[in-house]
Amino acid sequence: MFGPDTSLVVDAIQIGLIALGAGIGGTLLFRRYARTNQGAPSPAEPKTQGAGSLEDRVRVLERIATDRPTDLAEQIEALRDGDITSPVTRKETV
Repeated sequence: MFGPDTSLVVDAIQIGLIALGAGIGGTLLFRRYARTNQGAPSPAEPKTQGAGSLEDRVRVLERIATDRPTDLAEQIEALRDGDITSPVTRKETV
């Protein structure tokens, strides 16, 4: 029933099963990695978001620096209260 080539055949089957298992395991790990990083921003996005935020902050600081002292005091109080838009919006609409 078993010949001299039996060990070679068993070794070939084992190698094939190991390769198949490695391929399936790699695919599963790749899918898990892709699923966990699905909503993550790309490396370029935080820079653009930070630049927009920085530009907004610079605009607010420019408005504070160029306004009259009474407006400046109102804006500082609004920033302390956490209401950033009220003096700025009021100033822009007037």
